[in-house]
Amino acid sequence: MERRRVPEQPTAAFEEQPVIALTPWKRRLGLLIVALLFVAAIVAVHTELRHMSVHKIYAELRALTFGQVMLALAGTIISYLGVSGYDTLALRYARRPLPYPKTAFASFTSYALSNTLGMPLLTGGAVRYRLYSSWGLTAKDVGLLAVVTGATLYVGALTIAGLGLLVEADRFESVFHVPALLAHTAGLVFLALVLAFLVLSRFTSRTWHVRSYEITPPGLPVATGQLLVSLVDWAGASLVLFAVLPPDTGLSFLAFVPIFVAATFIGGMSGLPGGVGVFEAVILLMVPASSSEALAASLIAYRVLYYLIPLAVAAILLAVHQYRHAGAQIKGAAAAAQDVTELFAPTLFSLIAFLAGAFMLISATTPTLAGPLEAAGRILPLPVIELSHFLASIVGVLLLIVALGLRQKLDHAWTIGMILLVLGTGLTLLKGAHPHEAIILLVSLGLLATSRKAFYRKTPLSQARLTLPWILAILGAVSAAIWLGFFSYEHVAYRDELWWSFSINGQTSRFLRAAAAIPIVLLLASLWRWLQPAIRKHHSAAEAPEPGRIAEILASAETGYADGALALLDDKQFLFSPSGDSFIMYGVRGRHWIAMSAPVGKQEEIGPLLWLFREQADLYGAVPVFYSVRKEFLPLALDLGLSAQKIGETALVPLQDFSLEGSVRSGLRASHKRALRDGLTFEIIPASACDDILPDLETISDEWLAIHGGAEKSFSLGRFDRNYLRNFPMGVAWCDGQIVAFANLMSTSDGKEIAIDLMRYGHAAPKGVMDFLFIELMLWGKARGAETFDLGMAPLSGLEGHRLATLTSKLGAFVYEHANKIYGFEGLRNYKKKFLPDWEPLYLAAPAGLSLPIALGDVAMLTSGGLKGMFTKG
Repeated sequence: MERRRVPEQPTAAFEEQPVIALTPWKRRLGLLIVALLFVAAIVAVHTELRHMSVHKIYAELRALTFGQVMLALAGTIISYLGVSGYDTLALRYARRPLPYPKTAFASFTSYALSNTLGMPLLTGGAVRYRLYSSWGLTAKDVGLLAVVTGATLYVGALTIAGLGLLVEADRFESVFHVPALLAHTAGLVFLALVLAFLVLSRFTSRTWHVRSYEITPPGLPVATGQLLVSLVDWAGASLVLFAVLPPDTGLSFLAFVPIFVAATFIGGMSGLPGGVGVFEAVILLMVPASSSEALAASLIAYRVLYYLIPLAVAAILLAVHQYRHAGAQIKGAAAAAQDVTELFAPTLFSLIAFLAGAFMLISATTPTLAGPLEAAGRILPLPVIELSHFLASIVGVLLLIVALGLRQKLDHAWTIGMILLVLGTGLTLLKGAHPHEAIILLVSLGLLATSRKAFYRKTPLSQARLTLPWILAILGAVSAAIWLGFFSYEHVAYRDELWWSFSINGQTSRFLRAAAAIPIVLLLASLWRWLQPAIRKHHSAAEAPEPGRIAEILASAETGYADGALALLDDKQFLFSPSGDSFIMYGVRGRHWIAMSAPVGKQEEIGPLLWLFREQADLYGAVPVFYSVRKEFLPLALDLGLSAQKIGETALVPLQDFSLEGSVRSGLRASHKRALRDGLTFEIIPASACDDILPDLETISDEWLAIHGGAEKSFSLGRFDRNYLRNFPMGVAWCDGQIVAFANLMSTSDGKEIAIDLMRYGHAAPKGVMDFLFIELMLWGKARGAETFDLGMAPLSGLEGHRLATLTSKLGAFVYEHANKIYGFEGLRNYKKKFLPDWEPLYLAAPAGLSLPIALGDVAMLTSGGLKGMFTKG
C-alpha cells in the first residue's frame, strides 16, 4: 500500500478472491488522471521554487540540527510501531492472531516497500501475502487484513485532524485566514464520524458485504484499539516532517497535523509512489515559512528519513529472513526466497537503477560543491574533469533506459547496468563531485550484483517493451534534471561563449553541454531501437528434430489431435520433452510464441512440457499462445495462468452413425448419385505411392489457386509441398481417367480421428466433386474403424454477441455477421453443416488483457503468411 492510500487491495495471487479487472478505458483514464495530477504538482512546485537557490537549499539541509534529525527518526519509529498495531488488531478481528514479532516484521517490511516503491499490489501487498501465507493464513484472511487496516487508517486520520482543527482553530484563522467557526465545524464533523464508528462498533452486530468479504463491526475494545494505534501512526508520521520544519512557520504540532493529513491523502489519490510531487506541492502551498529553501530542505529530509531509510532497513530484513529460511525453501517447504526474488528484484533494482540515473543527471545539471571540485582540480587535468562531467550525464541517461530492461528481467540489461554503474562511480569521482555521490552509486552496484539470477530473459535490450508510464517517467526525470539546472543557474546571464568556456569554476558551461547531450542521447537511443531488426524467429529454445523423428512421435502419440500432423510442414519450430517423445510445435510472430493445436506425445509428459514452454517463452521475453485448442485443453491453460477466447468451431462428423440413408441425408445421397452418373470414382492412394501422382496433383493445385484468386496459407493449414504431401495417404477423385480432385488425410496414431488438410479440385472436375470426395472419405474412414472425421474450422462461428460478452467475442460475432460477403464465413459453415457434424468449440489461450486481441492479430498474420495473405483467399 502506498503511504496512506486506502484501502489496500488483495493481490492477484489471492486465488480465493474474485479479481475485479478494470476495463482498458478505465485504466487509461486512471493513468491520465495520475499524469495530470503529477503535471499539476510539478507546475505548483515550480511556481513555489522558481525563486529559490539550490545553494541555500543545501545550506538549509546542512543546518538541520542533530536534535531535529533524532526527533524525526523517533517519529518514524513511532509511526511504524503504530503500523504494526494495524495488523495486530486486524488479525485479532479475523480470529487469526500471530506472535507480535511476526506481525511487526510483516507489517513493517510490506509498508516500507509499498510506501516508497508504489504499486502496492506488486510490492507491499505481495510481501504481506507471502509472509502471512507461509505462517498459515489463507488468501481470504490476508485480503480481509487489507480492508480492516484501511478502515483503521481513516479512523485515526479523522480523529487527529479533527482535534487539530478544534484545538487550534484560532491559529488557523490567524495563519490561513480560515474562519475559526469553519475550522470548529470541520473538526466536529470529523470527530462525529469517529464517534459514530465507535457507537456502531459497540451496539451493532449487523454484517455488511464488501465485495467477497463479510464485515461486522469489531466491537468496542478492538475499535478503540484501532483508534489508538492509528493515532500513534499519524502522530509519528506527522512528527517526522514537523521536526525538520523551519521554526518560523507559526504552526503548532496540532495545527500542522490536519495539513499533513490532507497532503498525504491528496498525494495518495495521485497513485504515485508516496504521492511524490503532489504531497510536496500541497505542503509548499499550505505551510507558511519565511524561507522557501528551508521548507524545501525539510521535505527532502522527510523523504529520506521516513521513506528511504525504512526501505533500506526492510530490504536488509527481508534478505536476512530469506537467508535464514533458505534451507527449508530449497527442500520445497515454501520456496519463498525464490518467489520474493522473482517478484521484487526486477521492480526494486529497476527502481534503484532509475534513481541512480536520475541522481547522476541531477548531479550533472546542478552546481558541484566548491571544495571537492577544487581538490579534484589540483590533482586532475581540466580536460579529464570536463570530459568526466559530460560522460557522467550520458551514463545517467543510459541508466534510465537500462532500468526498463531490468524491470523486464533482461540479462543483457543486468550486465549493461553493472557496467554503467562502474563507469558512473569512476566518472563521478573524476568530475570532482563529493565522494558520497560515488558511494551511493557503489552501493547501488553492490545491491545489483546480488541479484544476478533474477535477470534471466535472453531478449536483447533493444527489444524491451516500451510502456507509456515508463516513457513518461524517463521524460519526467530528464525534464526535472534540466529544469533544476536552469533553476540553479538562472542568475547567470546567457552568452554564446558559455558553450566553449572551460575552467574549474565554469559550472554553467558544463551544465549547458550536459543539457544539450541528454536529449541527443535519448534521440539516438530511440533511433537505435527503431532501427533494430525484429526478434529473431529462431532461437536457442527451439530444437531441430532429427530426420524422421516427428513422424515417429506422431505414429506412437497417446495424445493430440489429427492436425498434429501439421508438424511435418517445415514452417514450425519445436520444443521437445526431456525424453524426446513429446513436442509442442509453434511459430514466432512479434512477441508471441504461437503453439499450433495441442501438444503431441506421451500423456504423462504433457503437463511438464507445457510449463517448459511457458518458462522458455518467459526466458526470451515472449508471450505464450495456444491456437486452435479444444475444450479438453482449457484446464491445462488455466493451470498455466492463461485465459481462453473462443475463435470458432470445428466440424466433427461422428462416423459410426454416418450413412447415406434416411431423409436427413437425402441431399448428400442425391449429390453422391449425381457424381457417380458423371463418371466420378474414388481411390485412396497410400503415402508410399504418392510420388507418381504428385505432378498431376500440383497441376490441380495451381488451377485451384487460379480459380479462387488465392495464395497458399501456412502454419495452421497445409500447402502444396511435395516433401510434406509424401507423408500422407491421398484421397483422389477420378473422372475420365484423370485425377480431378484430391485431399490428403491426417489421422491420430490410433486412427480414431481423421482430418482433411489440403483439398483441391481442377478445371476438369464436375460440379459436386468435393461433396463426392468427402462422402467417400467418410465412408472409407468408417469402414476402417475411425470414430470422427474433422472437416476443419468454421472461423468466428458460435461467438457470442451478447452485450455482456467480452469485447473480443462481440467483435468476432460482428465480423462473422457483416464481413460474410468478403470472407464467406457463414457459407463455409453452412457447407459443412450438411454433413451433420457435431460443432466442437475451438479456443485461443493466452494471458489475459490486451494479449488476447493482439495474439489473435499475430495468429492471423502467421497463418496467412503476412498482411497481404490476410486479404487473399486460399
